[in-house]
Amino acid sequence: MFPKPPKLTEGAGVTDDPPQETYWKVENGIRLSGMPGFEGTLSAQQMWQVSLMLANANKLPQAAKDVFAATHAPAVTPNSGPGTKAR
Repeated sequence: MFPKPPKLTEGAGVTDDPPQETYWKVENGIRLSGMPGFEGTLSAQQMWQVSLMLANANKLPQAAKDVFAATHAPAVTPNSGPGTKAR
């Protein structure tokens, strides 16, 4: 992906953005990045909830970060991915 997706719970790139900027990104998406806009899918209240959660993601307790990472991490196996044949 370009730009490379930021880590949501650490470093710069998401938690240092003002919530209104993150709201715009959630609503409209980010061109050429693979992130769609969610206008029409989420309500304005839900987009604000996502934006505020992302603005404070670095302040989440470690247990919440662990759950978030475990439930949203892509499954990677040695025999999956582009160019592999089904057996």
